[in-house]
Amino acid sequence: MMRYLYRLGMCLFVLSGSLNARAQAIVIENFSSVDVGWKNAWRFRAGDSTGWANPDYNHGHWQKISPRIRITENTKLWQAGHGWFRRIIQLQRPEKDELVMTFRQFGASEVYLDGKRLASLKPALFDSGGSQRLVAFVPLPISDTSRHTLAVHYTFRRDSIIGNSVNKMPFQVSFQTADRAPVELMSNQAQSAAMEYLLTGIFGVLSLLHLLFYRANRSQRVNLVLALTMLSFSLIFLIDQISSQVGTLTLDSGLLLGFWVMVNLALGLLLLSVYIYLGRRLGVVFWAISAILLFMVVYGCVLYSVINGKAWISFIVVLIEYTRVSWLARRRNPDPDSHLPWKSLRFSLFSLLAIIGINILAQLLNGLSDTVTPSLWLVLPTAILGLMMMFSIPIGLSFSLVSDYARTYQALREQFEAVRRLSAQTLAQEQEKQHLLANQNQLLEQQVADRTAELNQSLIELRDTQTQLIQREKLASLGELTAGIAHEIQNPLNFVKNFSEVSTELVTELAQEAQSPTRDQALEAELLADLTQNLQKITHHGNRASSIVKGMLEHSRSIVGEKQLTDLNALASENCKLAYAGFQTRVPTFEAALVTDFDSTLGLVPVVSQEIGRVLLNLFSNALYALHKRQQTAEPGYQPTLHIRTRRHDACIRIRIRDNGTGIPDEVLPKLFQPFFTTKPTGEGTGLGLSLSYDIITKGYGGTITVTSEEGQFTEFTISLPIGTQ
Repeated sequence: MMRYLYRLGMCLFVLSGSLNARAQAIVIENFSSVDVGWKNAWRFRAGDSTGWANPDYNHGHWQKISPRIRITENTKLWQAGHGWFRRIIQLQRPEKDELVMTFRQFGASEVYLDGKRLASLKPALFDSGGSQRLVAFVPLPISDTSRHTLAVHYTFRRDSIIGNSVNKMPFQVSFQTADRAPVELMSNQAQSAAMEYLLTGIFGVLSLLHLLFYRANRSQRVNLVLALTMLSFSLIFLIDQISSQVGTLTLDSGLLLGFWVMVNLALGLLLLSVYIYLGRRLGVVFWAISAILLFMVVYGCVLYSVINGKAWISFIVVLIEYTRVSWLARRRNPDPDSHLPWKSLRFSLFSLLAIIGINILAQLLNGLSDTVTPSLWLVLPTAILGLMMMFSIPIGLSFSLVSDYARTYQALREQFEAVRRLSAQTLAQEQEKQHLLANQNQLLEQQVADRTAELNQSLIELRDTQTQLIQREKLASLGELTAGIAHEIQNPLNFVKNFSEVSTELVTELAQEAQSPTRDQALEAELLADLTQNLQKITHHGNRASSIVKGMLEHSRSIVGEKQLTDLNALASENCKLAYAGFQTRVPTFEAALVTDFDSTLGLVPVVSQEIGRVLLNLFSNALYALHKRQQTAEPGYQPTLHIRTRRHDACIRIRIRDNGTGIPDEVLPKLFQPFFTTKPTGEGTGLGLSLSYDIITKGYGGTITVTSEEGQFTEFTISLPIGTQ
């Protein structure tokens, strides 16, 4: 049925071109009884790499194209003969029943889900030159609502073709429960075949009737032409149904050419019927249009592809000429409504305008998102209106004799309907007023109750979600800190333990020497010196462990400050000077140039000044450390410089801190914000400063902190604070 709707669009040439391609991508998804998220479009890439089945592979740069596009229209697939289709599927709700994918394909394929091959689909006669058609049911082993990657490795046999195009598409897939899939497949195929054979029969019967009318009255040549016209339309649908059953590109391309010839022949005969019916002479315009139709046949069969977006030309030129001759006949007739060619044309034009409106709506919906697919409620009205438009013109000519009776009956029916409406309107008005007032109060009460219940339920779910998120965050933080404690504190504690054991032995040895009758003063002095050195190392590593614990406590400290309007320029300047003075206290000979570039329009920003100050102080201290390290290399002409810059943008405030110090190696950058990671020597840093700064900016303010660096040249940190979330 759906395939017929598309063919109908082809016959009318209204749904040709880009809309034709869209319609093909619509049909398959509307057959699926299981919603798997159709906003995720198919992606295609020609090639034969098995790695493309990997769900971790990013196919975002692949060509966005549906497998329901004709093989010849997918240029890369037609040239390569094989390729990969990928898309993301996601159940919109959990499914308890077993799911299957119904594959209707032309060619061979391998189906992968999340990198695991589900099936290898290959027609039995594929390698021997036989049919490439295949219908198969592939189990879909998912039931959750997670995102899954569906990948199809597709290939087809390049048969010789007649002309330049074929009407076969790679494959179409629909998703159903296992018990519904066979039933839906048989139902869809039966509906499609029934509709096409019905239309073939209708036009065949009309052709036979006109032929009998012509045999009864050979002076009415219009009946002979209409018989040939109806026969052409009948053959169009018959060829279409036959082409859906062929399994080789050779037969398909031949039937497509026959289909194309019959379409143009039917349009030409329809125009000839109107000329004969209205008694017009076959002039230059008619023969020019006939030449255009002949050129379109040659163009599609010899020069270029049949389906190439130019199919509407034949329909448009015939429609324009049909409109012209019908309008001229209407002007000459004193009763314009009695002339059926114009009446049927007017109905067709209204249908055409409705189709154009629906298609514009489909394009607008598609323009909102690249992944949004028009649904059946757009395709089905288009096809129904197309049927009306196509039937109204040829069949309207056949029923010209009953037009007057229909017009008279319509007038009487409208008068009767008007009298009935007027008689019932007075009585209904009073009853409606009373009923409306009673229902309005009841409806308002019900709406208030429903919305209150929905709001209460939403609040309950929100509280539960917040509680769960807080608990998960606590557990994650606990695991991260526990791992850091076990790794970082272990080393200094080992040193403390080892030196304590050695010192105990030294004390024992010193006590023994003190009790010896012949005391060795030199040995006692040596033992005391060793003992003193061990105690110093114990103190050093104890301080190391203490600094780690202190930094850890600072890192895990809850944010209790309140946000206040703060001058970030002044805060940055103050912390820069504080860091510089503190560093000069440790290294009196160190000097560096401090360059500031503050944005005077920055204004006051709502932040917790202690938190932002802590972040700035950490970054300034690290920058001064890097400047001092590079200065120690005695590089000629080197001048340590620290740049601080603030800028206000539309969506955020940025603070940049740049130094021309030693820089950061590329292999270190990914680990820079991890807790307990440091590049400083043991005892000079805990590795918590940047981790603490990262948590404050990202978790406390929803901002970002990024770093760019070139080893041996510079390092630049950029803090971005969103304005809207301050």
